[in-house]
Amino acid sequence: MSAPAPPGDLPGAALPDPAARGRLTVADRAVERIAAQAAAEVDRATGAPRRVLGIAVGGADDRPQVSARVDWPVATVAVTMSVSWPAPVLQVTEQVRRHVEERLATLAGVRTAGVDVRVTALTGAADRDRRVS
Repeated sequence: MSAPAPPGDLPGAALPDPAARGRLTVADRAVERIAAQAAAEVDRATGAPRRVLGIAVGGADDRPQVSARVDWPVATVAVTMSVSWPAPVLQVTEQVRRHVEERLATLAGVRTAGVDVRVTALTGAADRDRRVS
């Protein structure tokens, strides 16, 4: 038969206050990946085509491009994306902004100072299916 351990012998009982133990660092790249996935989860938000001298070349990536700068616990995020036509651009960009803010807060514990959303193209079904021979 065993007896319960005294309170001082429990795991974690002697640990100092969490604030005194150290700090959490979330890398810019981790925030970028979370934000890119969050933006891609919004209906009608797609990746932006690569551009050379302002002209779209090649196909678009599936996920929007994201850059982020983290100054713990606040991040500034920039999203570059396309919107599937005929979706209302303003509505889609607002949904992306809100969803990125929510996912970063939930998954990384990061607040956003701002989420800048830049739409570089409007794409339709024909744009995604077009092939050059």
